[in-house]
Amino acid sequence: MPTAEATTAFTGTRPSAVVWIDDRHAYVATNAVSGDLLFTEIHPRPGAGDHDVTYLARVVDAIGDRERVAILGPDTQRLALEREYVLIFHRPERLIDVEPSSLADRIEIAERLRTLASA
Repeated sequence: MPTAEATTAFTGTRPSAVVWIDDRHAYVATNAVSGDLLFTEIHPRPGAGDHDVTYLARVVDAIGDRERVAILGPDTQRLALEREYVLIFHRPERLIDVEPSSLADRIEIAERLRTLASA
């Protein structure tokens, strides 16, 4: 089950998401109209493989239908999530800055979201 935590005082206005994903967990940061910044952590099913469709679908569900989405993480998981997002929403043009990355912390993810939502 995903765990979510909200913080306030977010200034970005475009509905956006920044995701860091690997085969153990995903961190999804999204912004809300209210100004809240929401962090959600999602874990795959125990014993599931790297490309567990249920895990990827849960991450896409946490992202939601956003105008801009940045996906960070190791190549295999990042690309699998990109494909799942396009499969569900049919909007590849919304994927921005899809890139490999080492583990990003919450501060880096929030800063990327602020930049993405403000642009």
